[in-house]
Amino acid sequence: MNATNTLLLWNSQTDDVLLKPWPELDRRHGGYRSGLACYTVVQKASFEHSKTIVSVETMHCVVRDGTHTQKLHATLLGLSEYRDAYADDMPEVNRHD
Repeated sequence: MNATNTLLLWNSQTDDVLLKPWPELDRRHGGYRSGLACYTVVQKASFEHSKTIVSVETMHCVVRDGTHTQKLHATLLGLSEYRDAYADDMPEVNRHD
């Protein structure tokens, strides 16, 4: 999965964090904030630019919305941009998935 075709959903009240393919047919996500591929700028972003967008979105989730960091991290490992941003010795990071 990558940020240009994946929707990030999070609910800081329940600590739910999800990745869903974009376009998302079921757009009823009550209580969830959304990010990444639902924005045209992300859909058109290069891989390097989308790595930056993923990092900024991560900060929004954690700092602004108080999302559980380990749940967010575990979910974001599904994004190639997120994995690519980490050092090779980072636990649980496999760039070749």
